[in-house]
Amino acid sequence: MFLVNRFSKFTALAALAVLLAGCGFHLRGSGGDNSFAQRLFLQGPGSTGAFAGVFGSTLNSVGGSVVSNPAQSTGIVYIYRASFQRQPITLSRIGLATGFDLSYRIVYDVRTPKGEIIQSRREFEVKRDYFNDQSLPLAQIAEEGQITEALTNEAAQSLLRRVVNQLKMKPESDSVPAPTPATPAPEHKS
Repeated sequence: MFLVNRFSKFTALAALAVLLAGCGFHLRGSGGDNSFAQRLFLQGPGSTGAFAGVFGSTLNSVGGSVVSNPAQSTGIVYIYRASFQRQPITLSRIGLATGFDLSYRIVYDVRTPKGEIIQSRREFEVKRDYFNDQSLPLAQIAEEGQITEALTNEAAQSLLRRVVNQLKMKPESDSVPAPTPATPAPEHKS
């Protein structure tokens, strides 16, 4: 009885998955949604490091691309800084750090292909806390490397969402100045 019940639940879940896949349902940013398909140009001091590579891979995975010429882009992401920080937050009885706060901070702005600022300078950070009792230092290094990689990926995804939202909110007429109303000619009195 237990196996039959478990088998029927599995069958029902498999059928639901097949139905959802066939009806056009897609997770945000996966294949069915082209809102992330942007051509972005990266600029600034933070645009040449490891973060830029992760950001480019994230953009490519959702159908967009990093371009080498700002004129070919839908927007410019100026990255002032992309930095990783590690701070001890707890100590053991003998004074060794056992808890750490890891964070990845991004400082950026968003610009039009002509260099006009759409979104002024902003910053955000993604954080993780983790515990390590210092008994296995090599394991700590490996764990910290995995957490750093996860933070970098999360920061790249968050930056991409923020940039795409700003580019969507930008009116199309931003690049063309609004016409100025004609001033009436002064009247002459006779």
